Amino acid sequence: MNKFSKSIWSGIIAGVFATIVGSALIKMLFEFLAQSGMIQWNNGIFSIQQERTIFVLGIMFNFIPFQYFKIKGAEKAMNGVVIITILATAIWIIYYYKSLF
Repeated sequence: MNKFSKSIWSGIIAGVFATIVGSALIKMLFEFLAQSGMIQWNNGIFSIQQERTIFVLGIMFNFIPFQYFKIKGAEKAMNGVVIITILATAIWIIYYYKSLF
């Protein structure tokens, strides 16, 4: 691994990418299940519980780059992924606070 791929910035970039791509993949899976009739879907709009689930599962996709950097021994990059995971979780809690409590 070169110097950049072990830096905190590569972890931040990987964390943001994993969160966005993970959320998109989970959303596509939910849409497929809704179109096949396996889950409820109201005129193309997910319920607040389904939306929350999509985004929390997207945040969980950060474990993939975290494990990759762990195997490669890139501790600073792991820190970048953890920073993005904490920020994304904080944003998730703030955004869905009223529907949670």
